[in-house]
Amino acid sequence: MDPQDFIDSLYLGLLESGWTLNEIDSMDILYYLKLLNKKLGEEKVYIDDVL
Repeated sequence: MDPQDFIDSLYLGLLESGWTLNEIDSMDILYYLKLLNKKLGEEKVYIDDVL
């Protein structure tokens, strides 16, 4: 998946859940990605792999 496509789907999913752009931009994105990884039950994911 293209990094921009990933970021777009992340933002769209959060916006559909009621988040505002300001809330998304001010969140701890690395922690959020860590939580997503735990939810999916996958191996470690490094930010370089996402971006």
